[in-house]
Order: sequence, then structure tokens, then C-alpha cells
Amino acid sequence: MLVIRAIEDIPEQSIKKDDLFHLYLVDAHHHMGREKTHRNTPTGSYEFFQLLWFEMRRLAERAIERDELLFEPVDAIPTPFVAKIFSSRDSWSRMKHGWLVDRTIVFPYSDDYSKQNSDGSASFKISNDKIAGWTTRAPHSSRLIGFARVDPTDATRGDDDIAVRELDRAILDLGLRGLKLHPLAQLFIDELEDEMVQRVVYRAAELRIPVLFDTRNIRTVTRIHQLVTTMREDPRYQESIGNLKVILAHCGMSPASPKLYDVLKDPAFTADTSTLHDQDIPLLFEMASERVQPRNWSETLLFGTDYSFLSVQGAEFILQALSRDFPGDLSDVQRILGGNTLSLVQKPFNSGLESKALSKQMACPNTSGTLRSQVEDALVQIIHQSEWDLSSVDMMIPPKNTWPRVRSVGDGGYNGIHHDSYIVTLRNKSKGYESHLWIRENPGDVLTVASIRTRGKDSVRTTYYATANIGEEIIRHLTKNTNYEKEEAPFIGSIPKLLGR
Repeated sequence: MLVIRAIEDIPEQSIKKDDLFHLYLVDAHHHMGREKTHRNTPTGSYEFFQLLWFEMRRLAERAIERDELLFEPVDAIPTPFVAKIFSSRDSWSRMKHGWLVDRTIVFPYSDDYSKQNSDGSASFKISNDKIAGWTTRAPHSSRLIGFARVDPTDATRGDDDIAVRELDRAILDLGLRGLKLHPLAQLFIDELEDEMVQRVVYRAAELRIPVLFDTRNIRTVTRIHQLVTTMREDPRYQESIGNLKVILAHCGMSPASPKLYDVLKDPAFTADTSTLHDQDIPLLFEMASERVQPRNWSETLLFGTDYSFLSVQGAEFILQALSRDFPGDLSDVQRILGGNTLSLVQKPFNSGLESKALSKQMACPNTSGTLRSQVEDALVQIIHQSEWDLSSVDMMIPPKNTWPRVRSVGDGGYNGIHHDSYIVTLRNKSKGYESHLWIRENPGDVLTVASIRTRGKDSVRTTYYATANIGEEIIRHLTKNTNYEKEEAPFIGSIPKLLGR
């Protein structure tokens, strides 16, 4: 998390000089794998974020001298549970850095493995396997979120549904959580409205995953919007097209174009900010704040770095969001730097593994004040045993289209990310099933740990933290199936039993 300090009083935001705030950062555009001279692994990502922090501090010193900032970046710190995971093994501890960015959306390059294989399997099959290997196992699964890639033009090779089947495999079996499409690299920019593209996009809508389109100019942006408009008017797609969420990579590289903001008025669309630098950044903020009504403008933008193709522009972007010229408050900053991307992903991790756990819950008073920390220690021990692996740690977030006021550290430090309510996905490696553990601090200083099926009616289907979103049925079921412990030691000792051990 990024720690920032108020440089002066800001009465209209009820902020006093030297107040500290925590901002949770999510990189929405990040490449992993290998493409010609570009190579990146999880270790490379963390090293990049460390360098990005140093660059931001260097640029901030100059900006403060010019009196350009309202907030100064003063530190980059991990969330406690993720820090414990990376500290728990010597080989993982060497990667315990780069904490400026908390979660990262990663997807394949157009890499050495991306072409359709000689056995007729889909393009990007091996690439998607590699992304899943990095993003669904400890320790990287606590920091990385994997997106798939497919090539719609695979359909021209004699199998209309090969790209759709690869998308299904990547999402439903591997547990990847979004889709990256690159019309230019995969040479379908002139066929953007072709049925082969529509089939892939519609399947993403059915799966309720976001689709990130690479865009190099405003013409591509308008054609993607026309694709969606055409599909909305087609009776074949009526059932699920309303679920579609599209991310326009690089803001179409066109922050000065009114057409970009006309597209962003459409609630299905957002835009990531990768590649934007220098004066493009304040121009983007100014025009978005003026032109995307009736939408809340700050809900339309996602922070992204485009590493390893670009680097320091990410530091410029963050500092512009902390500047005097930024046309919003810290809640708008938090949305753009992380909240919007988490809202698009919005589902706790699950893959095609069977979910055998029966939904049940344990509760215990937090007498010592350290009970959640003890639970986290117990979970770290579980994932170090050969039977279990960690597939993800997903924090709960505010309900859709809401974001609270970011509070100072002295006032609790809440920034919309619920560090006291999150879902841990554990995979049993030998028996081939997975389970969600939902850790929650509740009113009355009571901690609950619930084991929940990852699929079915009694599963948690969203990270939006509200009973109406999670489902009243699962809340009632957990309430009826709760075992209360008065003492912390037996409570901690019973956690493995929740997993059927």
C-alpha cells in the first residue's frame, strides 16, 4: 500500500496537515512471460514496483519544491497477511519487496508460446497455463491476478469454437479471471465486428469476466464500441450481453479526443491509463471530469503500467493523482488507483476443482485483540504443508458503484478495502478439491472463520461486501451452522477441521 501524507490542511476534505492515509494500488495492465527482448516473471514485477517507488520518491521531491502536490508519498507497505506469507519461507522472503502495488493483473505477451500448436490446440494455450502457474499458487497468488488471452482468428483454421473453448478452459479450469484481446497483434483489427470476435466477447459476458482490449488509437476505440452496440441489438446475445464489461487499454492513446469520453459514458466501458505520460495525464483527468456525465468520472479510469513495455509513466500518473490539479478527492484517487479494477474482477477465485466442503462457520470473541493475526499464522502453516496450496487472497470491497471516504490512519485508515473481511482460497493438491475460507471481524468484536463451497447456491459469488450482494441464503446458512468457541486456542486448533482434515 502507498502511504501518503497531507502537506497542508484541506478543510473541504476534513484533512489536516500531516494526516497519513493508506491507498491500495492495483496495476490493471501488466505483461508476464516472454516476447522477443521482453521478459517478465513475478520476481521481475516486484523488482519493477520497487524501482517505481524509488522513481516516484525522486519525482515527488521535485514536485514538492515546485509546490505541485497536496499529498506526499512517504512509504510503501504490505498488507499484514500478505507480508506474513512472503516472510514465511526463506525463498519467498527474498521477494518481499515492491509493496507499492498490492495486486497486479497479469496476462501473456504475444509470446513465444502464443501460436496455435501443431496438434490443433488453441493459440495461447501454453501461455495461459504459464499465467495460471504463476497466479494460482503461493506465494504469488496473494499478489497476482491472472487474465487469459485467446485469438479469435483461430476460428479461421476450421474450428469455429476453438477460441471459445480455450476461454472456457482458462476461466473454468485454470481459474483465470479476465480476458485480454489484442486486435492489432492477432491481426483482426479489420474484423472487429466479425462473428468470430462476437462469439468470444459474448462468452466472456456469460462468464461475467472483464474483457481488456488493446487499443492504439481512437478509431479502434470507436470500433470496439460499435462491436458492443451491434451485439446489444442482436437477439442471439440478449440473455447475457448486459454482463459485459470492457476495458480500453491505454485510453486509446487519445486523451484529447472527445470520442473517448463519449464511449466512457457507456456503463460497460472503462479505460486503463497505461502509456499515458507527461501532460496527457492532467488532460485525461480534466476531460474525464467534465465529459463523462452522468457517470461518476473517477469510476471510468484504471491505473495501469504496461510493464515491461513502459516503466516510469506509472510514477508520473500516481503523483498527478496526488497533485493540486487533480479534480477530485482521495476517494476518487482510490477508485482510480485500485478500487475500480477490483470492482471489475469482483469474484473470489475459483477453478474447476470440485468443492467438497460443507458450508459451516466457527466464531470466537477476540479477547486478546490478536485473534485474526493468529488465524493468519495458522493459515500460513496450513499452506506450508504439502496437502494444501493457496490459490488467492481476495479482500472484500464496497458494494457496486459506491466508495467510502478515505479515512486517515489516525481515524482507522479505512480506504474501502476490507482487511478485516477477506476470502482465502485453498486447494487440496492430493484430493483435488478447493474451498473458500471467509475470515471476518464482526460487530461485538467476534471473529468468524467460515468454510464455504466455491460453487453452487451456498457459495460466495462476489467480493462486494453487503448482505444483498453476498446472498441472504448463505448468510442464513452460516448463522445456523456456526460453532461458538469461548477460548482462542481451541478456536485456532479447529481451523483445519473446517477444511475436512
